[in-house]
Amino acid sequence: MQNYQKELETAINIAREAGPIMLKYFDCEQEVEFKDERSFLTIADKLINTLVINKLRAAFPEDGVIGEEESTTGYGMGRKWICDPIDGTAGYVWGTPTAMFSLALIVDGIPVVGVTYDPFLNKIYAGIKGGKSYCNDEEIHVSELPLENAIVAINGNIRSMPEKSYYINVKSDKTIRLATFSGLVYKAMLVAKGKMVACIGPVHLHDIAAAHVIVENAGGQVTAGDGSLLDYSKPFVGVIVVSNKIVHEQLVEYCK
Repeated sequence: MQNYQKELETAINIAREAGPIMLKYFDCEQEVEFKDERSFLTIADKLINTLVINKLRAAFPEDGVIGEEESTTGYGMGRKWICDPIDGTAGYVWGTPTAMFSLALIVDGIPVVGVTYDPFLNKIYAGIKGGKSYCNDEEIHVSELPLENAIVAINGNIRSMPEKSYYINVKSDKTIRLATFSGLVYKAMLVAKGKMVACIGPVHLHDIAAAHVIVENAGGQVTAGDGSLLDYSKPFVGVIVVSNKIVHEQLVEYCK
């Protein structure tokens, strides 16, 4: 395992600076804009994205940043940082505290460092690929439960869910308990620490990059909905499956 300790520490420090910005604008004027009919953009998103670019430029001047709101590079091989300043912006705007900061280092299309931060509960999740995952320095693990009577979180727009195969098939399995709320990263961290067995639904790569490292280090699995590996050297928008590994194959079948 290559030593990415400096990168991990830098990402954690940036996360801790991003947290107070999220809290500052959470329950006050957020200067909300609409990127499209379903996506919000707040002043906190912009400020955090700029913070990430400035901090990473100072620490690793040769690296590029792919941010949800602003980028200094594009996808491709080499070292790229992928940032989602506020994952779950809709919940953030609504006053639901399930939004999280997310930052990952990608090397040649593979996520190798992942840091997410829940400022509302002051929980930092972090990991280096091939190592362990931690929540506030305490090691975390996925559950060992099967699908029966376990919780699967559904990601995505509620209006479109009834038309999607992953929703139809999972909903038809009466042994599964379903949950849905804003924030893919929040859902993925619940999988990483064993509170849920899986989450499935459509994402962009910036949503899942950091969580990918953390979930896999905790013993879980992350793939596209068809079971293929995610390639972070190029853009991706589609269904993914994040699981405790035990239920992964069955959920991939439900996504077909």
